[in-house]
Amino acid sequence: MGISQAAIMLLSLLSVTILARVLTPEDFGIVTIGALFMALFATIQDFGIGHAVVQRDTRIEDSISVMLFLRWIIAGILFVAIVVFSPMISDFYGNPAIMPVIIVMSVNLFIQPIAFSSYIMLVRKLEFSKLAMVAIVSSAATTFVSVGFALLDFSYWSIVLGSLSGTVASVFAMRYYEKTRLRPRIDKKLMRELMGFGMHLLINALMVFVIFSVDQMVVGKVLGLAILGVYYIGLRFGRILGQQISETVNRVLFPTMARIKDSMERLKIGYVQSLRMIAIVVVPLSMGLSALSLPLASVVLGQRWVAASAPIAIIAFQGLLLALVTPAANVLISVGKPKYMSIEASMVATAMVVAIYPAATLFGINGVCVLTTSLSLGALVYYVNVLSRVFKERLIEIVRPMAPPLLSGFVMYAVLVLCVFLVPTSAFWLVTLSLLGAGLYLGVLHLSSKGRDVRDILGLFKKSFPGRQTI
Repeated sequence: MGISQAAIMLLSLLSVTILARVLTPEDFGIVTIGALFMALFATIQDFGIGHAVVQRDTRIEDSISVMLFLRWIIAGILFVAIVVFSPMISDFYGNPAIMPVIIVMSVNLFIQPIAFSSYIMLVRKLEFSKLAMVAIVSSAATTFVSVGFALLDFSYWSIVLGSLSGTVASVFAMRYYEKTRLRPRIDKKLMRELMGFGMHLLINALMVFVIFSVDQMVVGKVLGLAILGVYYIGLRFGRILGQQISETVNRVLFPTMARIKDSMERLKIGYVQSLRMIAIVVVPLSMGLSALSLPLASVVLGQRWVAASAPIAIIAFQGLLLALVTPAANVLISVGKPKYMSIEASMVATAMVVAIYPAATLFGINGVCVLTTSLSLGALVYYVNVLSRVFKERLIEIVRPMAPPLLSGFVMYAVLVLCVFLVPTSAFWLVTLSLLGAGLYLGVLHLSSKGRDVRDILGLFKKSFPGRQTI
């Protein structure tokens, strides 16, 4: 999984970097609006039943067939809604290009269900290496197509075509690895059962959509599509490290915890260890990215994207928080307590809706970044407190294992921020400071954990890259 996630991360960063040097901020803003609405439609299409099918112990193939039927029906309904409402969305944002972008991107709703049965079976079989290869194929297709068309001067359409290509590639890859072929069918009783379980997850997913999307919608309306493009770049670079770790943890942890849901002690140990390992890996990456955001934006993206350095610096901490939240959500789903997720999501979504407009109008995109990151911190505090009660464990015992990486990360962050103000902005100093930060983090981590966490990093590295042998 280490190689695959590294490859996906590098492909994503490469794609965004090249596109940022070719396309304009407004191009990114147009596609961001289209992608936001497609994310909403994809959430509705899933209806939370994907997790329900993975969770089931009986009638697996019947459940997949019923889910296929629902996905096709919902896709048709959503497409009609898209055709009807996309002109209104374009008028709302004052840009006619948004309408055709949303309509073309909606084709994904009909492509994705083709490989739904293959995806569910791969997850249930814990075939994570195959799922990782699917993700790599999809990411590679997205990168090469979007970059290729961008270099041919297709402007924002290059990103749209890249998105469609990535979806098609993932479908082919999943069908290649898992050839399960099930037909859609109707079973009203099973459908009600699945939808009953999925309803809580759908509500939570919609709340999560509000949490992670309403900020971009408001920025696009209040500050304009060009500023939204800058904000998007900040989000992509700021969240990417935590996001990739979160997706890996989500794919691995949910099916695994679903299998041990009857052993609360094993769940507790698994959760605490997940927090510790995520912190060890993500803390230096996120804090290092935050500290070096200014030279990174200037050297890697170019001078016109310097305005994205502050959003990157703030949102990098949000990426860390999101990575730490993921295990908690998986535990709550596994033990059949998704209502706690719905409560948290509704509180954060309400706070977001109330505060996002004042934050954007008074403080611009930096104010929006601070707001969203603060809410992510609140979500982490909430989940850790909930699980301390679920596990009947003291809060300090859950968070204590994260202390060494957090201490090491803050020491590294303080030193790097000071160095950024003392040295000139150049590629040489960006690389030098990155190496300095890595060495400083490992040194402090070794001292604060008495060598344990460093040994675990090396062990994780060896497992992730088994081809490397120590001579």
